[in-house]
Amino acid sequence: MSTAQTGSAAAAPRRSLNLQAVGIYLAAVVLFVVLGVLNPNFLTLPNLRDVAVSASVNAIIGIGLTFVIITAGIDLAVGAMASFVGIVSATLMVNSGLPPAGGLLLGLAVGVLCGAVNGLLITKLSLPPFIATLGTMSVFQGGAYVATNGKPVYDVPQQFVLMLNSYVAGVPVVVVVVAVVGVAAWLLLRKTVFGQNVIAVGGSEETAWLSGVRVHRVKIAVYCISGGLSALGGLVIVARINAAQPDAGAPYQLTAIAAAVIGGANLMGGEGRIAGTLVGALILGALTNGLVLLNVPSFYEQIVTGSVVLIAVSLDQGSRGWPLLAKLRSRSTPGGGSTPAAPAQAPSVNA
Repeated sequence: MSTAQTGSAAAAPRRSLNLQAVGIYLAAVVLFVVLGVLNPNFLTLPNLRDVAVSASVNAIIGIGLTFVIITAGIDLAVGAMASFVGIVSATLMVNSGLPPAGGLLLGLAVGVLCGAVNGLLITKLSLPPFIATLGTMSVFQGGAYVATNGKPVYDVPQQFVLMLNSYVAGVPVVVVVVAVVGVAAWLLLRKTVFGQNVIAVGGSEETAWLSGVRVHRVKIAVYCISGGLSALGGLVIVARINAAQPDAGAPYQLTAIAAAVIGGANLMGGEGRIAGTLVGALILGALTNGLVLLNVPSFYEQIVTGSVVLIAVSLDQGSRGWPLLAKLRSRSTPGGGSTPAAPAQAPSVNA
């Protein structure tokens, strides 16, 4: 082999096995096998279809959250936005005769607008994402209660229900919706300049800004995506229960975050996978379904979900060498503070 060939081979990119990603898929397979052994009904086709449907809302909202988490942000208002959009769309369809397609499009637009509010609060007012979305969570949730005096909205048009809660060739429409959203999100994150900018912002805002990335625009965009997909999740809930409840999105607030985290989204930013989030949602859906089949009281579900999230985050941090602990240790070590930590947000990042 010539020297040039040797150098070329050495320079060729090496494919490395992502053990963390493989671990998530293996965990899902093991979970399904174990639940199938404990209750043979779990692996029947109708029940697996129920698992996929029950995981759909967490998957849709979790995909939007994955974009936010990759930028090192968080969106605590996703459940409240889902509730608010469901109430607004259902009220206009029932009381004002808005066509079902109009209710769907209007709901998505309202969700994107709510997400834009979050993005503007975080970028233009420099509010921490946790505080900004915690505040808007109360605003959106309160708006959902005020809009109907806390009462549910019934008699949702049947055409709207069939739009998101029917079957196509035996496959639930909502599963098809999740597949379309997942593919579109993957293409957006992995095959576009915008997706690369999202990852760059999560890695280091200052470096991204110095490279010409308009950090604020990217951040506002990811919160708009999160708001739009939260709205879609809220509309799916309306179609599934054939009514709009002011607090219907509340149960998905933390489970959607859990789906993204279980799927490998790094809460410190810079990393996340759409496929991982889908598997995370599927794991949560399987756990919920399996506990019901095993006659486990429903209030144990939250304990199990929280435990799974803690285990997933612990394994993820352990595989990275516990970077947060290393960072704190370096600050407490004499001389360790001589190297300043990267700023959470570059002071001049205003683009």
